[in-house]
Amino acid sequence: MAAALCAITLAAYANSFGLGFALDAPIVIAKDTRIRAATAEKLGLILHQDYWWPSFMSGLYRPVTTASFLLNYAILGNREKATGYHWVNFLLHLGNVWLVYALSLRLFKRAWPAFFAAALWAVHPIGTESVTNVVGRADLLAAMAVLGGLLLYARSRAARGLRLGLVAPALFAVATVGVFSKENAAILLGLMLLWDVSFGMGNWRRGVLSRAPAYASATASLALLWWVRQRVFDPLPLPEFPFVDNPLVATAFWPARLTAIKVIGLDLWLLVCPFHLSCDRSYNQIPVSGWTDILAWLALAVVAAIVFLVLARSRSDRLIFFVAGFFGIALLPTSNLLFQTGSIMAERFLYLPSVGFAMAVVALAYRLRRERLTAAILTAVIALFACRTFARNFDWKDDLALAAADVQVVPNSFKMHGILANALFNQDRRRNIGVVIEEAETAWNILRDLPLELMFRQPPSNLGAYYRTKGDLVGGVQTAQGRSWYLKSLAVLLKGRDADRAAEKVYDEAMRAHGKPLTARSGFPVLYLNLGLTYASLGLNAEALEAYRQGRGVEPSSLDFYDAMAAVYLAGGNPDGAAVALDEKTQVGGNNLATMSALRNLYAKIPGGACAIVEEGGVSKLNMACPRLRDDLCLAWADLTQALVEARKTGQARSVKDMAVGRYGCPAGPFQAVLPDGPVF
Repeated sequence: MAAALCAITLAAYANSFGLGFALDAPIVIAKDTRIRAATAEKLGLILHQDYWWPSFMSGLYRPVTTASFLLNYAILGNREKATGYHWVNFLLHLGNVWLVYALSLRLFKRAWPAFFAAALWAVHPIGTESVTNVVGRADLLAAMAVLGGLLLYARSRAARGLRLGLVAPALFAVATVGVFSKENAAILLGLMLLWDVSFGMGNWRRGVLSRAPAYASATASLALLWWVRQRVFDPLPLPEFPFVDNPLVATAFWPARLTAIKVIGLDLWLLVCPFHLSCDRSYNQIPVSGWTDILAWLALAVVAAIVFLVLARSRSDRLIFFVAGFFGIALLPTSNLLFQTGSIMAERFLYLPSVGFAMAVVALAYRLRRERLTAAILTAVIALFACRTFARNFDWKDDLALAAADVQVVPNSFKMHGILANALFNQDRRRNIGVVIEEAETAWNILRDLPLELMFRQPPSNLGAYYRTKGDLVGGVQTAQGRSWYLKSLAVLLKGRDADRAAEKVYDEAMRAHGKPLTARSGFPVLYLNLGLTYASLGLNAEALEAYRQGRGVEPSSLDFYDAMAAVYLAGGNPDGAAVALDEKTQVGGNNLATMSALRNLYAKIPGGACAIVEEGGVSKLNMACPRLRDDLCLAWADLTQALVEARKTGQARSVKDMAVGRYGCPAGPFQAVLPDGPVF
């Protein structure tokens, strides 16, 4: 039966191995430098940084998951080829299928019901977001720990003495791997208690006390996670939880809970009828429920009826009590009932809860008392779900395929329209620009009436870039049509800038409220880059330069700002300013070939600049003995110090100042003006 389960699972996911990266996977795999090499330094970064480092702060801590990507990238040599990642995901899912079979065998006491439960779960289409999506790895690892830990506990629950003492350390290890893979693995403790309540003999409370070492082990893993998270996140800035990902974060208590109940109803429907799947249901696909929301009250009635029936038959039907409890406990951490999570609804949240659903379906099917009919029905359902899973896998080929499919399912989600616009733009901006603008405008229209501090900055930034591209394609600023597109770009980007400033203000207030120093900025630097490019397209060079400086003040390490500033200086007939901007770029990004070539050309036209670049061993370098270059570098270092102070990177700013003044003898005045001695607040 294990081999048969392997074959069934492989049949459902056979087409996933040739797919690429979609959604968040390119960020995790391509941008996370921690997974590039299996060194102590990289492992240290994995242990001491946020899961989404260096892209943004999320408040998530999943070092085991990140380490598994390091295994793929550096040890297995998969690097940025997706096939190896898909194979590891599949093997993890297959391991979970076997664990579900083993757990079902203990519950049903018979092989065929256990087989059907595992097979139904193995191919359920709701699992594709965790299995076919590379970054679903966290769900797979957490589920393996929960299922393995529960099985370990179930097999040892009647043990005493030495045997239980040996199980406790193993349970601690499994539970720790789980919670360090994904936070929802904390439910293992609740499932252990549910097992005792469901199948305890006699006084289950006394039984729980007799198995205190096992409970202590699971609890210790949670205590360890809490302790490590405190040490990791205390010195770090607060994570941002965008309103548009989960509107419940800014919703009153009762409407938020009513909406959460509605989402549970939608979850149940997706499990029964998984044919309209989507990777995203962000704002405003699921509107916040009011007291007249019929769908929310219907969901509440269904959930209440299920809870009532399960509790009413809890003594006579312990199996259904357990699987219903399994579903509820597994769903609770992401349900938005206890606290708001990062998403209002996600299919990946159902990967582990669907184990309880599959077991419940099989348990109810076997109540027919006609086993051949039951087997035929379950076989048909499994075949249907396997075909749906196989078809859904194709949608995860890349962002374009995924967004094109999902935007039909969630037409009111701003994010899906935005992803589709971006994917079409990257595919062929010239041919697709009309559709790109249409999709981006749809995303923007969903958001544009939100309060500024709640607005997501990426849609106006992207739409401004698309409008500017359209202006370029129809003739540029020399034509009336091109200029009109630039003006549309400017209008939406200025609205985005207002939103960015409002959001930064709210974020700073939250940092102060939590007693954290303002050591980082939450602005969206690409918005300012697009704003500067649009100003430059309109010939407004002073405004463009100011926009670039504002964006550089958010993220001084972004090299695009220095190139853009140099271009503005050149357009204004100021090669000296362009040279200083590129000198500054070398101090941030090093002496890359393109930058050194541009500097060589610039300094060839600047009096006294011929000595600025030298060749050593076939490599172009800055000549620190050149007086003109030294003067320009002093200006560049002073300007960089200003940018670092604006970005609240005071330590780096002091290092630049000390180097410039102390080592190279630059005048102290410009540095003193932006970074006086003493603390900077």
